[in-house]
Amino acid sequence: MTKVQFFEEKLEELKTATNDQGRQWLRELMRERDKWTMAYDDGGVRYEFQTSNMVESFNSVLKGIRGMHVNAIVSFTFYRLVAWFNERYSHAMALHSKNQLWAPKPLHHLDKAKDRDRTHEVECFDHTTGKYKVTERGDTTSNGEVLPSRSYIVVLINFSCTCGRTRQYHFPCSHYVAAAQHHNYAYESKISREFSVDTVVLTWSPRFEPYLDEGQWPPYTGPKYVVDPGCRWNKCGTRKRTRHKMVMDQVSGRTTRGRATPFLCDPEQSQCGRCNRVGHNSRRCRWSLSQDGATAPPGSVLRAEPPRTTHRGGGGIAPSSSLNP
Repeated sequence: MTKVQFFEEKLEELKTATNDQGRQWLRELMRERDKWTMAYDDGGVRYEFQTSNMVESFNSVLKGIRGMHVNAIVSFTFYRLVAWFNERYSHAMALHSKNQLWAPKPLHHLDKAKDRDRTHEVECFDHTTGKYKVTERGDTTSNGEVLPSRSYIVVLINFSCTCGRTRQYHFPCSHYVAAAQHHNYAYESKISREFSVDTVVLTWSPRFEPYLDEGQWPPYTGPKYVVDPGCRWNKCGTRKRTRHKMVMDQVSGRTTRGRATPFLCDPEQSQCGRCNRVGHNSRRCRWSLSQDGATAPPGSVLRAEPPRTTHRGGGGIAPSSSLNP
C-alpha cells in the first residue's frame, strides 16, 4: 500500500466518523492538500507546519512577559536572543572542536536508522541505479497491536524511498540506510549540509550590538506619533489578549455545554449534567429530580440546593423549596 492509498483510506474512515459539518471542513481542506499532507507533498516544504512550530515555540518564550508593556517585551526579547546566541554558539564550537560532522539531533536520528536497518531484508533489482526492495519485518507493540511486514522501494541515486521520509525530512530513513550499506554506498553524502555542525556554527555566529540608555541616543528628527485615546487600554480587570488564528484553529471545539470533541457531537445535542437529558445544560434544566419524571412548571428554575443566608447571626440555611418560581 502506497502512502497515497493509506492516506485516502484513513480519510474515508474520518469522514465516516464525523458529522456533516466535519465532512464539509475536510472538503475545504482537500483543495490545497499538497500544503499540509505528507502523501501529496512533492517538495517536502511543509511551510504551514514549520510556521506553526516556530510561532508556538516563540510563544513559550514570551509566556511570562507577554502581559507587560511593549518596551518590556522588546527589551526581554532582545536580551534573551543575545543569551541564546552566545550559549548555542559556544555549544556549536565545542562540537566543531571534536570534529563532529552532524549536529546532535540529526546524529541521533541517523544512529536510530542504523539500528533499525538490521531488521530489514534487502533485495537488489538494479545495481546501476541502486534500486532495492526493502522489507520491514512485522512486530508487536507494547499494547498488543500486531504490525504486519511492509515492503518499500529505494533508489539510491535519486535519494528516494516509497515510505516518504526521505522526501519529507530530507534525511535518510532506515530503509535507505539498509540499501546503501548493502550496496556499499556513501549515503551520508546525500544528507543536506543544513544538518552539519558547520551550518550550526554559522547559524549562531552573528552578534548583536549593545544599545545604551535613552539619554545617550542621538536626537530624533522624524515624525511624531500621537496615541489615539479611543484605543487606550482600560486598566480595570484582566488585560484582554488577542489570538491570531491559523488553519489549525478553524476547528471549533465548543458546544453549549462547554468543551467538546470537534465534529463528533452537534452543539444543540448537549447533555444535561443534572437530569442526563439531551438538548439543554444544567443551568437551563427545568426537570425535577423526583422519581416519577414530572417536569417542572413553565417559568420555574431548578435550584441545586437551598440558598444560604448571608446573615451569620441567624445561623444556618434559610428554608426554601427546591423549585422557586
